[in-house]
Amino acid sequence: MKRQIALLMACLLVGFSGPAYAEVQRPPAPSFELNTLLMHSTFLIVGRNKNDAQKQTFGTIFAMALPKKDSPTEGTLVLITAAHLLNDIAGDEATVLVRRKNSAGTYDAFRATIAIRKNGQPLYVTHPTADVAAMYGNLPDDVPMTGVTPTFLADDERLGGVEIHPGDEINVLGFPLAASAPGAFPILRSARIASYPLIPSKDVKGFLVDLFLYPGNSGGPAYFTFVNRFYKGSIHLGVEQGIVGLVIQESRSNIPEFKDKPLNLGVIVPAVFIKEAIDLLVNDTTGTLKPYD
Repeated sequence: MKRQIALLMACLLVGFSGPAYAEVQRPPAPSFELNTLLMHSTFLIVGRNKNDAQKQTFGTIFAMALPKKDSPTEGTLVLITAAHLLNDIAGDEATVLVRRKNSAGTYDAFRATIAIRKNGQPLYVTHPTADVAAMYGNLPDDVPMTGVTPTFLADDERLGGVEIHPGDEINVLGFPLAASAPGAFPILRSARIASYPLIPSKDVKGFLVDLFLYPGNSGGPAYFTFVNRFYKGSIHLGVEQGIVGLVIQESRSNIPEFKDKPLNLGVIVPAVFIKEAIDLLVNDTTGTLKPYD
């Protein structure tokens, strides 16, 4: 069945419509601030490892919404993750650990199956030069979610506008070593931007954060939320927030004898490459990557 997302005027998704014969409203996240929005739209994904059937591949995947051209208050769910993660999962399906709210007001975890291939052919696109994958998603209707649209992806103009710089703190969401918070929520970790320059993104290709990454963090969103930020010579009251990229790997030394020594540094792919992967998905002409019917 096709999964569509209803959008708020502020470009935030709040629900899905179900099949044509019934209208199903997805329960929203309890807040519109970015930390909570991404908490509710970030999930653990698990699958059988393609190179070793006795092992599992696991990582992080998160949902975004694409507004429909003919209806600006509706949209289509897309899932974003690291390309190497989906490439390493064998078979046509993967398992996503999702959650639903119970009568006590807490959340219960349960497993949902998503298609990542059809007859061995990927249902996702991968960016040609960056470790980013995008696909249309299909998650249970009772999973509470208020995702974000591509307008939250911070391009160079946005990064330069708020003067993102080394030392700024960003947050990352993920499932280190497949660990999760209660209710199958991701674990939030914060880190300082540790490299320079940050733009132009297409030339930089990736930047470092002062954070040790574990298997399972790959594919998670990296984002900022600044309150009363100082830039352009003055304090700007209010909240600045946006997605700066996605986690792909830990950084290692280039010297062979030290290659196994952790540097406690993570690599973030800039958000511009997420936007380009989404554009590849939307503009696909093969017919195999269209939204679910």
